[in-house]
Amino acid sequence: MRFNKQRVLTVAKIILPIILIAFIFYQGQNELRSLSLKESIRAIQQIPSWKFILLIVSGLAAVATMFFYDFFLLRSLQVKVPIGLIFRASWIANSFNGIIGFGGLAGMGVRTALYRPFVEGTRLLKAIGWMAPTLISGLSILSALSLLNVFPAFEVLDLKKWLWPVIIGVAFFFPVYLLFTFRRGSSSIRPSSIALYSLVSLAEWFSAGVVVYFILAALGTDVSFSKVIGVFIIAATAGLISMVPGGFGSFDLVFLIGMQRAGVEEGIVLTGLLIYRLVYYLIPFVIGVIFSAREFSGPVVKMIEDKPIVGPSVEVGGVIWRLQLRFLSKVRHFTLALITLLAGIAIWGLAILPPNSTQYEYLEARLPHELLLLANSFFLMAGLLYVLLAPSLYRRTKRSLYMIYGVSAFALIGMALRGFNLISLSVVLIVLVLVTMSRSAFHRERTLITTTRLIRAAFAGFLYLGGFIFFGYAFYTLGSADGTKVYPAHEIFMFAASAAIFALVYTLVFIRLFNTFNQPVLGEKLDMQKVKDVLTEEGGNYLSHLAFLGDKRFFFSESGRSFIQFSQTGNRIMMLGDPSGNPEEHSQLIACFLRRVEDLGYIPNIYQIQAQNMSLYHDFGFNFFKLGEEAIVDMTTFTVSGKKRAGLRSIKNRFEREGMTFEVVSPPFSEALLDQLRDVSDEWLGGKSEKGFSLGYFNESYLNQAPIGIMRDANQQMLGFMTFMPAYQEGVLSIDLMRFRPDGPNGIMDAMFIRLFDYATEQGYHTFNMGMAPLSSVGEDETSFWQERVAADVFNNIRYMYSFTGLRRYKEKYDPKWEGRYLAYRKRQSLTIAILKATRLISKKKDRILLP
Repeated sequence: MRFNKQRVLTVAKIILPIILIAFIFYQGQNELRSLSLKESIRAIQQIPSWKFILLIVSGLAAVATMFFYDFFLLRSLQVKVPIGLIFRASWIANSFNGIIGFGGLAGMGVRTALYRPFVEGTRLLKAIGWMAPTLISGLSILSALSLLNVFPAFEVLDLKKWLWPVIIGVAFFFPVYLLFTFRRGSSSIRPSSIALYSLVSLAEWFSAGVVVYFILAALGTDVSFSKVIGVFIIAATAGLISMVPGGFGSFDLVFLIGMQRAGVEEGIVLTGLLIYRLVYYLIPFVIGVIFSAREFSGPVVKMIEDKPIVGPSVEVGGVIWRLQLRFLSKVRHFTLALITLLAGIAIWGLAILPPNSTQYEYLEARLPHELLLLANSFFLMAGLLYVLLAPSLYRRTKRSLYMIYGVSAFALIGMALRGFNLISLSVVLIVLVLVTMSRSAFHRERTLITTTRLIRAAFAGFLYLGGFIFFGYAFYTLGSADGTKVYPAHEIFMFAASAAIFALVYTLVFIRLFNTFNQPVLGEKLDMQKVKDVLTEEGGNYLSHLAFLGDKRFFFSESGRSFIQFSQTGNRIMMLGDPSGNPEEHSQLIACFLRRVEDLGYIPNIYQIQAQNMSLYHDFGFNFFKLGEEAIVDMTTFTVSGKKRAGLRSIKNRFEREGMTFEVVSPPFSEALLDQLRDVSDEWLGGKSEKGFSLGYFNESYLNQAPIGIMRDANQQMLGFMTFMPAYQEGVLSIDLMRFRPDGPNGIMDAMFIRLFDYATEQGYHTFNMGMAPLSSVGEDETSFWQERVAADVFNNIRYMYSFTGLRRYKEKYDPKWEGRYLAYRKRQSLTIAILKATRLISKKKDRILLP
């Protein structure tokens, strides 16, 4: 087996952090057992709002120090970039690195995208590459100071001796890096740049430790500053070697162990860590997402999509790099959804405990207790719907936009009756402000409410409310033991149940009202003259003439020189064939049509596209299923002469001897002729219902749009007829309805075809379309995809008017050329359902809807 070094390294990058985290947790299992959740709850309730504000400000100030990385980076490249852009780019890059990570690739992707207009890509990447190692220089210096006992942490190191080599290794990183750099020479990076980057790194790590100290001080601890910084340094080095973004897990556990040895209660430390993650990681990340919504739009997104920035020229992270670029290009749409989701989670945490404020005590003394409980139910309902509506906000639907407004109103009502506090009010107002600022981006009317999405929403709601009940009951159990103020168990259940009911009622009522007052129109009804003008002036295809059936709607191009015909069935929009009209407009017309279809929340399918256009639909994200093949006869070479066509020649001669006549009549048709045609049609149908959509049916208006070929016997009685189906292409002819009396002479179908071929040749036609024959071999091989096998079973068991068995064999005697016809369906959508919907349209079942 060939050794693949790259694959081994890739696997190691994934497995090593997992092993390290597991080892660290194993080392700290005794400390984990002694965690006290009730102490954490008590500590959270005792922190005043003004202290939270100061802690948030300190966290933001610490993150802001990383601005100087980018400032000195661009100064070293001698390029001028607006200070505001530098600040926003650095904030996005560093806050994304803290949450997303990928070894710093997230920040590299952001910087490359935003600074590319100011500096050539290769220079920028090289400079970023040399800056990256200096990001931990500050931690290396602090580790050395810790070993010198300036920031004492020997108790932790002696307790967990495996940390000694870790902190020693980190302490030696900075001098080793300096030695390596100076040996490479000044062409790599200047000493002044190293000094500046290292100074910023020292400020970054030290300020993060200061934030931790402020948090513990706000929680009422009296641990010395140097002790907190010392434990922070050890924990940060443990988090660094884990290679997990932000050191999540490993940093927290080592810091917990160290502070316990310093005499701080476990619950206080846990609370401090939660607040630290909030003010130093989560809130800055949310702000970074807001900044990115502004920056990654317009030209930047186009540049990322059209030119992958470093793409193939520099192999940085392979698949991960491409995924990040794709994420950056869509981050504008992701922003609001993420913040709304986080707001819903925040409301979950706030609603699980009674408010700890004088305002709540004032309301509790004056309002009925049931009203306060109802207020908390409204508040929890808002959090639940924030979570459930986040995906729809990502899809930018107007329905979700208006629903969020209503949900936020309920949240504010709930807060008014349970007591406002800074955190809960800020959560709701942030969502409202961001939604209002982004309202112009909500161009879709709605998304489909599918079974899969309902299941996902139900599961998410179950987790949300189930977690609320579980933790609410846990808090009740803990709080009852030591007098902590919590909601009783029965009220926790009541909150969850009423929030679920309120959310369901609100959603159903809102959707009903939205659908009543917001009924957007897709396309337009049949305008006979408008369609005729397009087909006669610009041309069409084999299915264009079916537009005159009147059972479909039409989507015209902006110029009016091309159109798409379609119908709705359930949640599907079924487009019939390729666009008609000017071929130069087809691509843009399809793009506009699909955009409008998806904006209205429907799933697009395309029935009977031609093989030569498959690449066009592939570009729009469609997969294909081969419906069958159409028999195309070359009129310039067809003849009944020769041994091979003896049977056809015999039929032709027999009909001539018996006085059968064939004539082609042009519209408009008399009532008497239409009555004769109807008699033949009714006998042929034999009580069966007509079909539609991709097949013509007996309709006087439709029949009057094209000539009809009629076969009569010697007594001039009508035996059968064929309705012409113009392809609106020079020299091309097809037929639609072909009906004859069941008791007529044998071979009448062949006789009608032969006479029609003679007529077509005389009139200068060179191509004749005999119609489609389904492929019996599709999906029958055991190696075929299971979806194709199921779909083929469905399709091949459809009976329009007669069995398809032998249909291809029948047409083969005319020596046609076979052209494939395909069903196009969206990726990740069911092929079987797409075929069932098409057959329902053809069969004119009850769920066939003609849009208004």
